[in-house]
Amino acid sequence: MNKMLKVLAASALVATALVGCGKTETPDTAAKYAKVGLGVVSSVKNEVQVNTTFAAVALDADGKIAYVSIDVAQTNPADEEKAKTESKKDLGDAYGMKGTSGIGKEWNEQIAALEEYMVGKTAEEVAGITVDESNVPTGEDLTSTVTIKIGDYQAAVAKAIENAVEVSAEKVSVGHVMANNAEKGQANTTIAVVATDADGKIVKSIIDVAQIAIASDDMRTKLEKGADYGMAGASPIGKEWNEQITSLTEYMVGKTAADVAGIEVSDTKVPTSEDLTSTVTIKIGDYQTAVANALK
Repeated sequence: MNKMLKVLAASALVATALVGCGKTETPDTAAKYAKVGLGVVSSVKNEVQVNTTFAAVALDADGKIAYVSIDVAQTNPADEEKAKTESKKDLGDAYGMKGTSGIGKEWNEQIAALEEYMVGKTAEEVAGITVDESNVPTGEDLTSTVTIKIGDYQAAVAKAIENAVEVSAEKVSVGHVMANNAEKGQANTTIAVVATDADGKIVKSIIDVAQIAIASDDMRTKLEKGADYGMAGASPIGKEWNEQITSLTEYMVGKTAADVAGIEVSDTKVPTSEDLTSTVTIKIGDYQTAVANALK
């Protein structure tokens, strides 16, 4: 009997040790998000209104959408009375779609339903959402919740996935700032996608600006223009806008919302700290604000 008890006790110790080893060797440390990206699609309507659609996307380890946020900055920059500085999501019920909606739902309600529908899907599945000639969804799983045209939303999400870069993040959020230049007939939408770790520190930020003039046919963002933006020649440090914004976002890695808000700037919002003056001479006020809005 004593021998049997000793055998059982030894077996129990071995089993306990194996279980303990299993927990130690295979911890669940996978981050929630493996990639993050931003996509922007702009257009001019009736030669007076600028529409800038922007989508922030985070993908899981399998390349499926784990987070998506879609919004539209819609404004008439040349008319100060009609110019808006709030996106469609910002406006909420004030956007005024519900009264004319066939399903009685406001724009922000419909885009939320579309975002929820996209979660868990791949780029191909989002591109494959069936729509009619007006780009309104026709599938039974969307017709009761989404009757808005989704062509630009699909395109912005596709761009965001194509642009996605690797991260290891626990949270992803997006913030924006809208401003207008009536003299130039230009709408400026600054967008910041921010990925943070479990401690709320930035692991990746993407900042871009859609600077769209009504009279122009160029709908590219500043990042998309790259060297075509033409800042390097006039820059005191000889660096293009995309190079400078990359330096700024790299500087933000490891920082908190308070750290970003606390970056020292001059009266014209140009960085003054020694660790930035050699790489960033652009005004960063709107970029700080967009990041702050994302991290709220």
